[in-house]
Amino acid sequence: MRPSRVAHLLRWAPRAAASGERSYGAGAVAAAGALGFGIGLSLTFADSRLRERALPGSGFRTCCDQALTPAQRSLAQKLRDIVGQSNVVENSEETGTMVGRGLALAVVRPGTLDEAVQVLRACVAADTAITPQGAKTGLTGGSVPRDSGCDRPFVVINMRRLHKILPIGAGEHVLCFAGAGIFSLQEALKPLNRDSHSVLGSIFLNPSVAAGIAFGSGGTQVHKGPAYTDRALYCRVTKQGEVEVINTLGLKTPPGQDIVPFLDSAGELAEADVDPTCQLAASWPNYPVHVTTFDERASRYCSDLAGEDCNRSEGKVLILATVHDTFPLPRQSKFVWISCKDFATANLLKRKVALSSPDCLPKQFEYMGRAQFDCCDRGGRVLIKLIELLGMMNLSGLWNFKLKFEALPIPFVNIVADKVLWYLNPLFPESLPTQLMQQGRDYDHHVIMEMTEFGGGELKRLEALLDSFLDTLPEGQAKSYVCRDAFESSRVMLFRFAVQPSIRTMAVGTGRQGLIIDYAMPKNFDKILELPEDWGIEMRCLCSHFGCNVFHESLVLRNDVDAEAVKQKIKKFIDSSGGKLPAEHGHGTEYAAPQDTQERWCKIDPTNCMNPGVGQTSRLRNYA
Repeated sequence: MRPSRVAHLLRWAPRAAASGERSYGAGAVAAAGALGFGIGLSLTFADSRLRERALPGSGFRTCCDQALTPAQRSLAQKLRDIVGQSNVVENSEETGTMVGRGLALAVVRPGTLDEAVQVLRACVAADTAITPQGAKTGLTGGSVPRDSGCDRPFVVINMRRLHKILPIGAGEHVLCFAGAGIFSLQEALKPLNRDSHSVLGSIFLNPSVAAGIAFGSGGTQVHKGPAYTDRALYCRVTKQGEVEVINTLGLKTPPGQDIVPFLDSAGELAEADVDPTCQLAASWPNYPVHVTTFDERASRYCSDLAGEDCNRSEGKVLILATVHDTFPLPRQSKFVWISCKDFATANLLKRKVALSSPDCLPKQFEYMGRAQFDCCDRGGRVLIKLIELLGMMNLSGLWNFKLKFEALPIPFVNIVADKVLWYLNPLFPESLPTQLMQQGRDYDHHVIMEMTEFGGGELKRLEALLDSFLDTLPEGQAKSYVCRDAFESSRVMLFRFAVQPSIRTMAVGTGRQGLIIDYAMPKNFDKILELPEDWGIEMRCLCSHFGCNVFHESLVLRNDVDAEAVKQKIKKFIDSSGGKLPAEHGHGTEYAAPQDTQERWCKIDPTNCMNPGVGQTSRLRNYA
C-alpha cells in the first residue's frame, strides 16, 4: 500500500545550526541540523493505512482534467490582475495537516482587505468553490479543498499576507487582520503590558487569529475562554450570488469613507475611532462564571451557536478582520506540577483549588496522563530542544520546507522524519528536571497549573488553597513540584506543547497506527471515559485543557484493527456519554456537524460556495 503524506509542517531555517552552536553541544546541533528539513512537528497522528482510506489513490491531476467553464479557465489571470503575478499559484495540490487532500484551481494570496473582497467576488462570479485558509494548521481537513464529490473546482484564498495588528488606544482592545498570527499578536501586545485573547498548543506555528474565531478554538488559558468576538468584518455570499461585506467592528470611519479602505490605510487606531454606541462583545461574556459552574453543559465546543455569524463559521464566511479584548499581563507567575495517584484526586484538585472561585482562576490548568507523559519523554526530546534553540517564531519558518518535502514523490517520505526523531530521541537529555522526571514516573496523573498575580492577591489565594488541599490528602496521594525559575517553567510548558507531535513520533517509530479525538465533556463529568477493551486499543494518551474539561485523546491501535471503524465507534461512545465533538479543532471533514449547526451554515452560505463539505455536509451547489 502506498504511504500517504503526513502533516504539512516545517521548512528548514538556516539559522538553526548557528543558534544551536551558542547554546548546545556540537553533536546535538549537528543532529538537529540534519533533522531540520524533516522535523516531525507533526500535529498529526493517523497512520498511512488510515490516511490511505481518507486520501485519493490516483496520481496528481490538473484542474484542466475537469470540464472547466470559460470563466473558470480565465479566473487565474483575473486573480493575478488583482493581487499580482507572484501571489497566484495554479493547479496546486493542497494537503491537510492531519487529513484531507485536494486540488485547487488556484491558491491566491490577497495583500489588502480590498484585494480579498475583489478576489472573493471574482471567484463567486466564476462559479468556483472557495476555501478560506490561514496558516493551514487545522487538524481536521477543513482548510484544504475536497478531493472528490464537489461539482465545482476549488479556489483557496490564503489570508496570510493580511497580518496587520492595530492596538486600539492604550491596548485594551486590538484589531487584527485575518492573517495575523496568535504568537505575533502576543508579541505585539507585550510593550503595552497586555496579553492576547488566546494561546494554543500550536502557538509555535503562529496559527491565524481568524482561524481561531472560525473554529472556536480555546487553548490553554482558563480565564479567557475560547476565541470569540461579535466585532468583525467579514464577507458573506447571498442567495443571489452577491458578496456582502458585513461590518460589526464597532469602529467609526471618516465621513464618506468605507471601512475597507479606511483599515487598509490605517497605521494606528485611537479610542476616538471606536463607536461609543457599540455594545457587542469582543470576548466570551462571563466565561469565568460559566466555567466554574459545574453543570451538565460543556464549557466550550465547536457546534455552539452563540454569537455573530463569524464565530465557528468554519469557512462559510470570509473573515477579513476582528476586534478582540486583550488581558493584563500578570505581575508575577508561578508554575506548579501536581502529580496524583488517581484521576479522582486530580479532579478534586480542579474543583477545590483551580475552579473554586470565578475571580481567582489560574492562568493555565492542564492535565496529562501517565501514558502521555511517557510518550512526551520517548518521542519529544528533540522537538523540545529545537524549540529551545530556534525560538517560537523561527520554528514556524520550517513549515514551508516540510510542506514541499512531504509533497515529493518519494516512497515513505511521510515517515522518514519521525523515524529519525525516534532513533535520535535517546541521544538527547531528558527535557524536565531530574526530580520532576522521577515524579512523573512515580504517579499516573499530572496537572500543570500556572498561578498568576494581577494585583488582587490571586497568587497567594491559590497557593493557600493548594497547600490546604494537599494537607488534607493521605501521604503519597499527591506530590507537587514548584518550578524554581523561568527556565524550568518554560521547560514544563514546552513538554506540554510536545504532546501531539511526540505521539506521532512514537507511533511511527514503533510501527503502529493510531488516531486522535477532540472532545469536550460536561463540566460536572468527573471521570475518564472507559472504552471497551475489545476495540484493539493498545495505549490511550490523554491530555486535557482540564479547567474547561476539553480532552485531546490519542490512541495507539493494534495494526490488525480497522482504525476508521474504531474512530467512529469512539465518536458515538463519546456522544452517547454526553460529550461534544469536536471541542476546538473544528469539524472539517472529520466530524459530522449536528443539524442545528448545518442549518446555521446553510443560512449564512445559502449557495454552498464557501467551503462546501465542511462538517460532512453536501459538497454540491445549493446543498443539492
